[in-house]
Amino acid sequence: MTTFRNPILPGDYPDPSIVRVGDDYYMVTSTFQFFPGVPVLHSKDLVHWETIGHVLTRREQMDMTGIPDSFGVFAPDISYADGKFWVVVPYYHGQPRCTNILYVADRPEGPYSAGTPLNHHFIDPSIFHDDDGRKYLAFGGGWVHELAADGSGLVGEAKQVWPGTGGAAPEAPHLVKRDGWYYLMLAEGGTFYDHMETVARSRSVWGPYEPCPRNPVLKQTDPERRIQRAGHGKLVEDPNGRWWMVHLGGRPLTPNGDCPLGRETFLANVEWTADGWLAVGDEGLPQERIEVDAPPGQPLFEAGETVDRFDGGTLSPEWEWVRHPMEDGYALTDRGLEIRCLPFIPYSPQSTLIATRRWRHLAFAAETTLTFHPEARGEEAGLTMYRDTDAYLTFTVRRGIGQTSGQMFDVKRLHENQEFDGLYVQAEIYENLRRRAIALLPLPIAAGDRLRLRAELSEASGGSIRLSYRADGGAFVPACDPLPAKFLYPESVQRFHCFTAPRVGVFARGVYGEAHGKAVFERFTYRWGDEA
Repeated sequence: MTTFRNPILPGDYPDPSIVRVGDDYYMVTSTFQFFPGVPVLHSKDLVHWETIGHVLTRREQMDMTGIPDSFGVFAPDISYADGKFWVVVPYYHGQPRCTNILYVADRPEGPYSAGTPLNHHFIDPSIFHDDDGRKYLAFGGGWVHELAADGSGLVGEAKQVWPGTGGAAPEAPHLVKRDGWYYLMLAEGGTFYDHMETVARSRSVWGPYEPCPRNPVLKQTDPERRIQRAGHGKLVEDPNGRWWMVHLGGRPLTPNGDCPLGRETFLANVEWTADGWLAVGDEGLPQERIEVDAPPGQPLFEAGETVDRFDGGTLSPEWEWVRHPMEDGYALTDRGLEIRCLPFIPYSPQSTLIATRRWRHLAFAAETTLTFHPEARGEEAGLTMYRDTDAYLTFTVRRGIGQTSGQMFDVKRLHENQEFDGLYVQAEIYENLRRRAIALLPLPIAAGDRLRLRAELSEASGGSIRLSYRADGGAFVPACDPLPAKFLYPESVQRFHCFTAPRVGVFARGVYGEAHGKAVFERFTYRWGDEA
């Protein structure tokens, strides 16, 4: 056994669902407005995970166009039966209910089917495959509905079999059968600091259900502990007969404070007690460290880097677009990822050309090497630190400044020329639909010359972002003073709730009614240090 540090999936991986097939584990998590949606992750040992594909890879499976931030894909569930992988996904569109849609595939990485709508009800569906061949759909509120054996639709009437212990928002139901008992698990209290996991059991899938006398079976009760907001769990049995729970949680910077990495995925030990109930984690608390039969080392908490040269023929599944990428907006070429400078409104819930990856550490550096080939004034391309349409930072190379490039002019200098062509490096903050310029500096390069842009998140300085750039062959130059990162944290949301965490990525954008240039991203590096 080797000791590992939680979480097993740091960063924006909320609402985990897991299944074991033979010696392999597969997991899916929520993606909300990002596309492709519902990542499928694979592991051999429960702690080392690799993204192998997505469930939603085609717009017709689920259209994110116009979906508000933190809507779209809520908590999905993965299961395996009849030689197929079954993934049921709640499509939260706020009209006003949720539509639960079933997708199936022969392989875990897909491709998945077009999708079969099952019902319009509540969120967090899951599928239970009973040992008699019958199937059931469970969904939020403790509801159960029989599912046709072929997954083509629901049978009979739904029944609310157990609404929980009285905590707010009883969600994420999962059914498990053991020793003739049906165990129904619920996440209660909401996904914030009152989050918890509860369980009840019955001799029939339809109830009546008896609550566990030790509920909640998982909840963080000490605000000083590193792991908070624990809940939304699902059980899995390993090949050796040991049981585990994957669950949601967060790591705040201060007690009850900000969680910059959002909602993450953790692992807990599970023991079955003599009276047939669950004992989870550290006497019901989430575990800081876990012992797992796995090779030593957990690279995500040791210094390292990942480099994407965009030379694989397809984008790595680590990348997800903000909603759908614009049609004919990007291509993978022998030079790298080519993104056209097509016009779009970055704070509108429409298609974009913003490709993102999750923040996975509290301190990291992201860097890209690109060449910029503009055709019109106002075109830009570069890096972004992105949470949602309410909060993001852009760090770009752009052509031209002035009113014709989409910028404000100085009314005190009306008789001076304020229109300039040429290339500039620019940093801007968008917050609550307001744009604020941070830096605008001329660049000593021509179109097509290599440029490197770097964004660094520094935990040591209280959560600040440093932006710097260098022309090919030169030294890195700071673009501005360090910027506070707090406006990107999920807790700083201006509207509704924010269920997504910050990401880093690349993009290009153009000007309506003008010729379209392009940017070629030759390389993207994500580098992190040791975490204590």
